[in-house]
Amino acid sequence: MTTPTLSPHDTQETIAAIARLMHHAADRTARQAATKSPRSELHVLGLGMHVAAAEAAMLVPADLDPYWPQPTQADPLELLRIAERLARTVPVNDETAGFSQVVVSLTDLLREAGS
Repeated sequence: MTTPTLSPHDTQETIAAIARLMHHAADRTARQAATKSPRSELHVLGLGMHVAAAEAAMLVPADLDPYWPQPTQADPLELLRIAERLARTVPVNDETAGFSQVVVSLTDLLREAGS
């Protein structure tokens, strides 16, 4: 299977979509954690998601919104899986410097979430 080649604008749009998915996964996880005990592991997972979403958002150009529109999926784990699939399409080059840390964070979050 070959990875599609993205234009620089498509790559920026993809990174914005990844940041958006991670941000909303973090919000949904935080809401779930609020209904659990104060010592729920969901609090730590949600915080990790917020940090990773912020890492991705910092790579998004100012003309793209890394937070909106809100994705329709409700399950935080599904949002992370979609973000991970999108991350596979982002090329490794000078324009995406710093994105590898987002991939590492995303992989760690998926592992911690038990996917």
